[in-house]
Amino acid sequence: MKAIVKNITIDSHNEELVSFAQTIDFTAIFEECRKFLKVDCNFHQPEITETRGDIYINFHSDDITEKAGIFAFILEKCSLHSFSNRVYMDKETGEASYWVQVSLQYQHKDGGSNGMHVLRGWYTASKGWIITNAGDR
Repeated sequence: MKAIVKNITIDSHNEELVSFAQTIDFTAIFEECRKFLKVDCNFHQPEITETRGDIYINFHSDDITEKAGIFAFILEKCSLHSFSNRVYMDKETGEASYWVQVSLQYQHKDGGSNGMHVLRGWYTASKGWIITNAGDR
C-alpha cells in the first residue's frame, strides 16, 4: 500500500521529498506490526501531509480494542498510529529518507488516553525498510 498526497502545495522546496514519499510501499511495516503484536488488523491509506514546510506520512489502523485481551474491558479505543515521522534528506548520504515511530494509542473508558512505542522504521530507496521492534536495542 502506498501513500496518497493530501492538502500539499508542491513547490521546488518539497517536490523531491513528496515524489519520494509516493514511492514508499508500507506493506512491510504493516506486516511487521501484525507479526510483532500477533494481531490481525487493517491499516488505512497512508497520507502525505505538510506542516510548516516539513513532509510527513501519517497512517493508522482500524480499532483493535476487541483484540486487546483483558485490557479490552477498560479501553474504549485502541489502534496503531504513526506517532512521530518525517520525510527528509539525509545530510550524510544526500538520500531521501523516511523515519517513523509506530505507537499503540488507546483511550480509557473512564477518560484519559495514552500510547506506547511498538516499533520504529526507516526507509530509503537504496536499502528499503529497516525495522526495529520495541525492546530491541
